[in-house]
Parts: sequence; structure tokens; C-alpha cells
Amino acid sequence: LKSALRNTWIQQQGPSPKTAKEKHLDIIKRTIVAWNSIFEKTVRKSFVKAIPRQFEALEFM
Repeated sequence: LKSALRNTWIQQQGPSPKTAKEKHLDIIKRTIVAWNSIFEKTVRKSFVKAIPRQFEALEFM
């Protein structure tokens, strides 16, 4: 996602947003474009990798 966000920022055309509201809207639009550029398979692999498989390794207090 970080890489896709960087790419959308680099490819941005037109004038830079001036107000905070414009900047916020610009970030939201770029995030949507970045998410749409990522394959579903990549997202699934990331979740599988992030979820711990052995709960015994976790220590609870």
C-alpha cells in the first residue's frame, strides 16, 4: 500500500491543493486509487502472513 500511495503521489497532475480541506480530499482520493491498484491476492497473502498461527507463542498477562 505504501508503494502504491507513493506512486499515486508521484503521478499526481495539476495544481497542489491549498487548503486543509482540499489536502484531505486529495489524500482520500489517492488512497482509493492506491487500494484499487493492489491485487486481491496480495491483500490476502498479507493477512495470512500477519495472523499468528501458534497461539502458544503469545504470552498473556
